[in-house]
Amino acid sequence: MLAGAAVALFLLPAAASAQPTVQLSSGEIRGAEKGAVDEFLGIPYAQAPVGPLRWHDPLPVKAWQGVRDATQASPACYQGPPGKFGPFTSEFLIQGPVSEDCLYLNVWKPRQAHGKLPVFVYIHGGGFGSGSGTIPVYEGGGLAAKGAVVVTINYRLGVFGFLAHPELTQESALHSSGNYSLLDMIEALKWVRANIAKFGGDPDTLTIAGQSAGAAAVNDLIMSPLAKGLFQRAVAQSGSAMGIHMPSLAEAEATGVTFAEKVGAKSLAELRAIPADALQQAANVPPPTPGAKPVRPTIVFAPNLDAVIVTGDPEDPAAPVASRVPLMTGFNADEGTLFGNSELTATDFTALVRERYGQSADRLLAVYPHATDAEARASYKLLAQDRYMAGLVLWAQTRTAASGQAVYIYLYDHPYPATGDGQDFGAFHTAEVPYVMGALDKGGRVFTDRDRAVSRALQTHWLAFMKKGDPTLPGDAWPRVATGAPMVMGLGDTTGPRQGVSSEARFEAFRDYVASGGKLSLF
Repeated sequence: MLAGAAVALFLLPAAASAQPTVQLSSGEIRGAEKGAVDEFLGIPYAQAPVGPLRWHDPLPVKAWQGVRDATQASPACYQGPPGKFGPFTSEFLIQGPVSEDCLYLNVWKPRQAHGKLPVFVYIHGGGFGSGSGTIPVYEGGGLAAKGAVVVTINYRLGVFGFLAHPELTQESALHSSGNYSLLDMIEALKWVRANIAKFGGDPDTLTIAGQSAGAAAVNDLIMSPLAKGLFQRAVAQSGSAMGIHMPSLAEAEATGVTFAEKVGAKSLAELRAIPADALQQAANVPPPTPGAKPVRPTIVFAPNLDAVIVTGDPEDPAAPVASRVPLMTGFNADEGTLFGNSELTATDFTALVRERYGQSADRLLAVYPHATDAEARASYKLLAQDRYMAGLVLWAQTRTAASGQAVYIYLYDHPYPATGDGQDFGAFHTAEVPYVMGALDKGGRVFTDRDRAVSRALQTHWLAFMKKGDPTLPGDAWPRVATGAPMVMGLGDTTGPRQGVSSEARFEAFRDYVASGGKLSLF
């Protein structure tokens, strides 16, 4: 564990010229050749947020002398130890040490680049409390080899990235606190715009993308006036309209005051003096335990609606949009059952629907068969998928009507290979990411030619979107969001335009539920 320690600079002699080098605004770096791409890891984009800079807006990176080694990944931002959970085996987990000194990014570029290439900046998921830009399935070389410059970033996590407190707000030049991670992302985007041309990338053809918490961050950045002009397209994988409650700054500050009391800190100086490991342990919330009754993950430290960095709630499709850029967003077929349903009974299903949907329950129970336990499990899985897809379609219809933002929706259904012990989680939450990145074979699972074909198809759509803001391919039209039928793009095994919700009656039931004040969500 490298709690708060600075990552060492390995300055290489100028004579070692076999490796690719790039002259940045802050100094020279030397990376590594990896197949058809050049790889540069652990590039600092901001000063280390340690000591008095813990819970401080990120500051631009300082220049260095000599040639900096960029062949080794930086530590991940401070978080709890990784552990297998459900479908998330080693290739989905951080691999190395953690540190508060973690504001680094990674770049992959085609070696034989010609002209200005589209730039893809990927923001990792992990519930805003875990993950890094160098998790194996985020390796960007496979996508870069197709003709893009790919960037992955680290950003502060959990209590280190999202602690709000009245005293922190008071000392801030922005008169805000708790959105340090979003400011990290904005600082990284500024770095990319200033430096990416040195890697062959076009800073004016820049796509921000992310999955899960990364998708939430993408939607937050779309609503941020501080990020306006830093990107031209956006991709939110699992997704938009997730049903996330974004607290106000005052609510986030109250959470921070309670946390400071919990750890016995009477001042910001005392808070900043507490060892990182003690803060992490005090803030830790274990993941849900999968079982018969589905539960929702608890996230205590996450972005807040401060009216400065985030000026509109991204869950509100009618809120003013700061960056009206084309948006591609969608979900996977098996996301909603990640936290339980393997032991669900018909009685459980009826009770859960009544508990969640209130006066709309009878209508939903009438259109989802549940006479037997087997029927109930199948219906629960389908209802979960219909719930978040209906929510996404309704959100996108209103967003398009309110702001004119172009929104392209998809439903991905290709299953990720089973684990070594034979567990099959289908197209689970995060399952599409290695296919988009071209980062298959990173764990112990068996991939086939079909998997590689799906990966090529996704990359082709993503690259089209990066280049022109539209994922449509010749002879493969992507339906635009429109009122009425919930048409989306099918990706994976069911390809081409398809209904996003399994039947018109079910979509109407969810639409009426929302019209009566109900809320739809991913989990």
